[in-house]
Amino acid sequence: MSESSATGIRPLSREQIDAYHQKGFLLLPPAFLPPASLATVLDAVPEILAQEGEHRILERDETTVRSVYGPHRSHPSVDSFSRLPALLGAVTQLLGDRVYIHQSKVNVKAAFAGDRWEWHQDYVNWLDLDGIRSPNLVNVAVFLDEVTEFNGPLTFIPRSHHNGLLAGTDSTTMPVGYEGDARWVATLTATEKFQIDRAELRRLAGENGMVAPKGPAGSILLFHSNVLHASMPNLSPFPRKLLIIAYNTVSNPPTNTANPRPEFLASHETSPLEPAR
Repeated sequence: MSESSATGIRPLSREQIDAYHQKGFLLLPPAFLPPASLATVLDAVPEILAQEGEHRILERDETTVRSVYGPHRSHPSVDSFSRLPALLGAVTQLLGDRVYIHQSKVNVKAAFAGDRWEWHQDYVNWLDLDGIRSPNLVNVAVFLDEVTEFNGPLTFIPRSHHNGLLAGTDSTTMPVGYEGDARWVATLTATEKFQIDRAELRRLAGENGMVAPKGPAGSILLFHSNVLHASMPNLSPFPRKLLIIAYNTVSNPPTNTANPRPEFLASHETSPLEPAR
């Protein structure tokens, strides 16, 4: 990978790159990005959450917002944030190629009401539903609130991405509370469509432990598309919002062109991103 292949900026050290590839995730402090960049995203969040449409998924109570997909497509501040030179430089270092955004979302995890995310690997859906042939994608999760042990932090099984796609059971029914929704909604709810085998989960957790990275708003959490992760319900009085941007290499585009998911779930535009100025 040449310096000119992305931004010319290589913000990650060799030790950070090695840690990411070894564990499957890497937590960076808020100082990694300019403070003003987070402020512009935070200013846009109320409008993002208020915009109704099929891209907005509610919790099972049919009132609380769970996720809003595709904010980089509809909000200029999120688009600019996603193209910050430091972010593009970091994901390019990890992936070794120029990138586009396969998916973006704001995951809300509302105070008292935010439901769980069961144990899963992101890549299984991107392979089966979008036809992405390689798991060489990076999720960038930006903490929009402080993440603590009480408000439903992402929890990882380190090194689990080295095991590839894990065995499990793929449900053919819609989760309770979402029976009338489009079929693709089944992958976005508290009940995962693809259930990882619990014996395998116990084995991997027993061998590698579990880690829940925490930090102040503005922290950046990068994680591999195959690393096992989950999060508990938010029973605290404090919100836990994340902006998650999934970067994919331009050489690894979706191949499901006959029956693609909506653009806000799986981008059909795979041109390499240019850094924001």
